[in-house]
Amino acid sequence: MFEASCATLSNRKMTAKCDVYQIDTPLTQLSYDEEFGYFVAAENVESYIKDTISAHNYDHIFVIVRLRR
Repeated sequence: MFEASCATLSNRKMTAKCDVYQIDTPLTQLSYDEEFGYFVAAENVESYIKDTISAHNYDHIFVIVRLRR
C-alpha cells in the first residue's frame, strides 16, 4: 500500500520499494518522553533487526508495533 501511495501522491515522480520483516520476539522495553509519552525508538528494536539491516542497503526504516495490554 505504501508503494502505491508514494507513486500516486507524487504523480508518479517518486517510487518506493518496501521489504516487510516481522519480529516474533516481544519488545522488552519502550522509550519515554515527557512530551509524547511512550514510544518505540531505534534502540528498542536495534538488537532484533541489526542483522537484517546489515545485510541490506536501506534508506529508511519504519517500525510498526501492535501494543497489547
